[in-house]
Order: sequence, then C-alpha cells, then structure tokens
Amino acid sequence: MARARERALLRGLASACAVTVLLAALPARADLQVDGRWRQGPLREDFTVQQWLNGCGPAPQNSATGGGEIIAIRLEGDELAFVGGGRVYRSNQCYDPMPNLNRETHSRDASGKTWRTRCTTPPNDPRKAILNTLVVATTDTHIDLIETGRYEIVLETGHCVADVKRTRSFDLVQDEKPPASAAVPPEPKPREPAPEPKPKICESPGEPTRLEVRPSKKLLRTGDTFQFRPVVLDDKGCATRTTTTWKLGPGAPPGVNVDTTGKVTIGPAVPEGSFEIVATAANKDARVTVEVSSPAHYDELLAKSGLNSSGENDTASVVTIASTSIGAGEGTVEDRSRTRRLVFVAIIGVVLAALGVIAAIASRRSRRAKALERDAAERHEERMREALERKRAREEQHAAQVRAHEESVRAREAAKAAAAAAAAAAAAAPRKRGKICPTCGDRFDGGADFCGKDGTQLVLLN
Repeated sequence: MARARERALLRGLASACAVTVLLAALPARADLQVDGRWRQGPLREDFTVQQWLNGCGPAPQNSATGGGEIIAIRLEGDELAFVGGGRVYRSNQCYDPMPNLNRETHSRDASGKTWRTRCTTPPNDPRKAILNTLVVATTDTHIDLIETGRYEIVLETGHCVADVKRTRSFDLVQDEKPPASAAVPPEPKPREPAPEPKPKICESPGEPTRLEVRPSKKLLRTGDTFQFRPVVLDDKGCATRTTTTWKLGPGAPPGVNVDTTGKVTIGPAVPEGSFEIVATAANKDARVTVEVSSPAHYDELLAKSGLNSSGENDTASVVTIASTSIGAGEGTVEDRSRTRRLVFVAIIGVVLAALGVIAAIASRRSRRAKALERDAAERHEERMREALERKRAREEQHAAQVRAHEESVRAREAAKAAAAAAAAAAAAAPRKRGKICPTCGDRFDGGADFCGKDGTQLVLLN
C-alpha cells in the first residue's frame, strides 16, 4: 500500500511538472496598449531597377516623403488601425494602396506584436506587383513598418522590373503615456459627437480626388440599422456627384446586410464582434469598421471604446482617389509631387499607346483576313457556277443525243413495220394465173383468151 501511494504521488508530481513546462513553453501574448497619438516618420522608398525600357517612362527614383504628422493608432480586434496623415491603414493590408492589389495571405504571430501580409495583382494585369508587408511593435512606444516587393510592367517589346523597399516608423507622443505611478483615472464618459464638417457645394466641381466615409468606426447593437455618410471631394474640397457603391468586407457574419446607399442592418442573431464595410468610388476603396454588441453589453463597450455618445468615431475613413507613383507610395495627395504624377501618367500613356498600336495592327490584320476570305469565297462561287454551267450543257447535249437516237430507232422500227405490213399484204392477196400462146409462146394475163398475133386460143400456165 505504501509503495502504491508513493507511485501515485510520483505520477502526480510528474504531471504537475509537465503542465508547468508546457505553460512555460507557450509564448506569452502581450496585451498591447497602443491606443493614442503617434508621430509618423517619413516614408522612405528605395528602388532597385533590374531592367527598364524607354516605353515604361522614367525609371522610379529613391525618395523620402512626409514625416512629422500626428496620427491615431488603435487596436481593433487583432489588428492595428493607423488613422491620419490623409489615409486609414490597417495591419491586415499592404501599405501600398494600389487599387488592383489583392490580399493573398495574412497572419499575426503568437506574441501579438508582428503582422505579415502578402498582396499580389491579378494575373492578367499589365502592371504586376508582389508585396510583402511587415508591421512590428518593437516596444510600447515604437512601431516599424517594412514593405518589400517587386513591380513589373509588361510591354510588347519587353518588361520593366524594379524592386522596392518601403519603410516608415511610428513613435508614441510621450505626453500620451501616463507615468507608471500615476493613479488610474476614472472611466471616461462618452463625449458628445464633434460637429461634422460640411463639404462645399460648387456649381462646377472638378475631378474626384478624395473619398471620405463617416464615421470610420460605428458601434451597433444587434437589431440596429445605421446609415454611413460618404462624400467624394475634388481637390478644392467641393462635393462631386461620383457614385459610391457598398459591399460587406471579408469575414462579415451572416445576418448582416448593407444596401446600395450604405445603410447597414444588423440581424438579431448576429454574434458580437467586428467586421468591415467597403465603400468604393472611382475604383478606390474606403473601409469602415462596424462593431456589434448585444444590448446588454452595449453601454460597457461604449464606455471602453473611446467613441462618442453616438457610438461613432469622429474621424472619417479617407482614401485618395488619384494615384501618382509606380507603387502608389504614401497614398495621400499632400505627399505627392508633380514629377511622380507625370511619371505615372507617362507610364499609363505608354501602356495605353502600346495597347492601341496592338489593337490597330490586330484590326488591320483582321480586315485583311476578312477581305482575303471574301475574295476566296467569291472565286469559289464563280468556279462553282462555271462547273454547274458546264454540267448543265453536257446534260442538255446528252439529252438531245438520246432523243435523236430514240427518234432514229423509232423511224427504223416504223419502216420495218411498214415493210412487214406490205409484205404481209402482198402475201395475203390472191395469186392470178397467167396464159400462154401455144403457137408463139407469148404470155398473157388471165383476162385474155386468144393470142393477138395469130388468134390461137391461149392456154393456162401451170
């Protein structure tokens, strides 16, 4: 019994040790505290040109743009949201806001401080891009963003290839970090919504350059409906009449619906959580976040969310419509230069010109092929008509020969029949017996009785 108790005790100690080792081996997932105001550094773009043709326009150059802007960074679920500096960026996206980029893979490591995203362009796109974006929260006060990739422009005469490394850092504004010994402040009450800026109404607005959707984040209860407010502005801040379309982002739960006007409806059975809604104008996407709460948890989440009393973020989700560099770079109008706009326009112009030349050549070849095909068809039809004419003439000649032969045969048959009929008639006629003079030997028809020479009585011939 004592040995059995010792073995049971040893097994219990071994199990406890194993559990301790496993818990120690599991990576600790840090609880990030990033919500606050951050100062973003300049956006550096370092290009390595592998090959470049004149048809692709000027080769991309290294540059550093922006820097010093104060933006807001917050944790939304498992992702970081960077709001400010003319755009909204999330850690589940690539930093280059090219409209034709599609997210291929995304992951967050076990520590909860590193995000990796891979984006590519569609296979049939003449402007190809492959990007890998890394976001690392190195400390509670510093975040690094590193994006590497390759851009390729396909022309009829060859390819233009350039590699890029894009970096930007973010540092917490120190007055936002409370000292460790500071007392915990009382839980703030939701603030009143800030006045929403009104867009200018102009008689002749210009081309759309900026899409804004308000609010950028909305807290809703299950069963609620809400109308998002989009506006498309020109470079002077005038509202344009550009149409905005809406769709649910990836991962939206069943029971959520958004109509064509941006009105979202949360079904009563939708689980708590967050998802994105995508507003699109002029082929540019602006994403807004919807967080769903049950009615019982709504007040608690509203108090912790930092949203205003309406459950909204006072800032808008902003995307720049005009894209002006080979990699679209910063994605803001303020950080653009005239040279890079001209580079992008030149590249697009060259590509469109090349496509136009190809289309013209293809159209001319198509017209020539159709003309040759039409001529061949006409020659074939002419030869067929001539062959039919010759066949018809031969048939008519043959028919005439057949008719002549048949008429000749019928004539011969008629002559033979007539001869046979005459012979038959002659054979059928009674034969007359002649007479002969026994003195002079002259012969006479059967009607005479005496010889005309000597008057001798004629006698019948045998």
